[in-house]
Amino acid sequence: MTGKIAVGGITRTDGLVLIRILGAQDRQGLAGRALSALGQKGINLNCVSSFHDREGLGNLAFAVGAGDLDQTLGILQSLQERMLARSIEVQRRCAAISIYGPHFSERPAIAGAVFQATADAGVEIHMIATSLSTVSFLTDEEQAALAVRRLQEHFLVP
Repeated sequence: MTGKIAVGGITRTDGLVLIRILGAQDRQGLAGRALSALGQKGINLNCVSSFHDREGLGNLAFAVGAGDLDQTLGILQSLQERMLARSIEVQRRCAAISIYGPHFSERPAIAGAVFQATADAGVEIHMIATSLSTVSFLTDEEQAALAVRRLQEHFLVP
């Protein structure tokens, strides 16, 4: 017995750009407007996360493929005034790392183990998104291989 937590697998997606829409006064309509407009143009999203800050403003973050950046920014800038967003920020050369398994919802230690392993390796995390079966995060492409290696050391991967 290795003591490692068994997982279904680890995936890596390079060539992503992190987009952050920050400080939207229209917090109820933010995700619907932005994500619908992008989806209608066929833009695929990765790692979507949203929250309201202490000021009650809406914030939305997601990743798109680098090839979709110009179109994505054009769409978001056309909506920025309507969303009443303070800013739209871009972070290029990101990678999404996902670790998944069928029983993650029954294992409260998964996310902690993922982010302890990456922190111990000095991997900077730009964004986290989770589901019942997956823990995903965005990091710099330059740190993605290190992140995957570290996760493979800490988890039992098929």
